[in-house]
Amino acid sequence: MKAIAVALTLAGTQAAALSCIAPDPLEAFDRANASTAPYLLLTGQITLNQPAPDPITKPGVFAGRIEGVGLSQTGFDVPFAEDVRVAVSCAGPWCGGIPTEDDVLVFLNAEGDVPTIEIGACGGWIFAAPDAALQDRLTACLNDGMCAPAD
Repeated sequence: MKAIAVALTLAGTQAAALSCIAPDPLEAFDRANASTAPYLLLTGQITLNQPAPDPITKPGVFAGRIEGVGLSQTGFDVPFAEDVRVAVSCAGPWCGGIPTEDDVLVFLNAEGDVPTIEIGACGGWIFAAPDAALQDRLTACLNDGMCAPAD
């Protein structure tokens, strides 16, 4: 009987683990495009005014800055440097992390006085820096007004 209780406890723990579908920047483009909030698509580096806890264990908003280039109809060629809020959310005990060491692709919510980078436990609005092929694909999406994910 004791073995069954242990097995049920372990099964419950595994079932409660966070399972994320790999985020897709092309899907994120369509979500941003369909949103009532204005979004800017940027590639660059995030810096924070003060270091965030590592790991982040609860939702929080951090002041920072993003410097890089924004997407226009001709590609990622619009210089961008602006103060931002970085809003981290959690799903249970799992929280998003803020990449400050590498270049990233960011969908920046430009609604309000200070633009916001939204980072969830499963990502969704922030990605690794795009290669040339993805940059070209996102430029085409902007020009076409839609960006169905690649199969």
